[in-house]
Amino acid sequence: MTARKTLTLTIMGRDYRLAVAPEEEANLRACAELVQNKMQEIHQPGKVFSPDSVAVLAALRIAYENLLQRQAVEEMNKAVEDMNRSKGQIDSLIALCDNTLADKANENGAQ
Repeated sequence: MTARKTLTLTIMGRDYRLAVAPEEEANLRACAELVQNKMQEIHQPGKVFSPDSVAVLAALRIAYENLLQRQAVEEMNKAVEDMNRSKGQIDSLIALCDNTLADKANENGAQ
């Protein structure tokens, strides 16, 4: 079992302490930075938003971006499947042509 350590992340001036496995630390720091950046985009000077509203809007923006990325990955996976299906059809046509040419060559050689 991996020993857990305490990681302190600061987001919008508030500290959050988490018990994490050492291999999770870098990814959690990157996530905290992403959350911090999204919250800063929303919390602009002159606009009055409660910290809770800023956090919810940042979460919504991150979730939306994640959804768009997952949809793009699904579209790419479908395109790869289509290409693999087409490759199989092309391979079958090549094999048919090779067999036909071999049959013709055998017919010509038998004459």
